[in-house]
Amino acid sequence: MSVSLVAERYAKALFELALEKSVVEEVYKDSLLISKACEESKELRLLLKSPIVNSGKKLAILQDIFGGNIHPLTLTYLLIMVRKNRESFIPAIATQLVELYQVYRNILTVHFKSPVLPDEDIRKQVMELMEKYTHSEIDLKAEIDESLIGGFVLNWQDKQYDASIRREIEEMRIAITKINLYKKEF
Repeated sequence: MSVSLVAERYAKALFELALEKSVVEEVYKDSLLISKACEESKELRLLLKSPIVNSGKKLAILQDIFGGNIHPLTLTYLLIMVRKNRESFIPAIATQLVELYQVYRNILTVHFKSPVLPDEDIRKQVMELMEKYTHSEIDLKAEIDESLIGGFVLNWQDKQYDASIRREIEEMRIAITKINLYKKEF
C-alpha cells in the first residue's frame, strides 16, 4: 500500500475524531507543528523511520518533544501510531491532515512564482483576484524563480496560469520556427 494512501486513511480517521470531539482547530495547529518539526529536523525524520530504535524510546522522545505543546488527542494518536509501528507515516499524516482541514474550511493554497518576491500590494491584489475566481479563502505561497525573467506563474490544485516572459519568449520561438524563410527555387 502506498504511503499517501495510508497517510490519507489515518489522517481522515483523526480528522473525523477531531470533528466529533470539536477540537478541529487544535488538531490542525498540532498538525502544522508536527509537519514543520518533521520538515525542519532531519534527526526526527530519521528517528521515525529507524527500525533500530525501539518503540519505547520513540514514545519517550515524541512525548518529550510534543508532550506539552499539542492537544492530548493528537498526542494520544501519535503514541498509538508508534505502538502500531506506523510512526514512519507521521509526517505524511500531518501533511494530509492539513490538506483535509483546508478542504473543510474552503482554503485554497496558491503558489505564486516570480523573479522577485511580491510586495504586500501585489499579494493583496492576487489574493483578491483568486478569491473572486475560486470562491475560496486563499493561502498564498510566494516563491522566487529567476528563470521566469519577468511576470509570474500561479499554480493551484491542478491548474496553472502562466503570465511569465519566459513563456512568451518560448511561444515566439515556436511561432518563428513555423515560418518558412527560404526560396523555393533552391
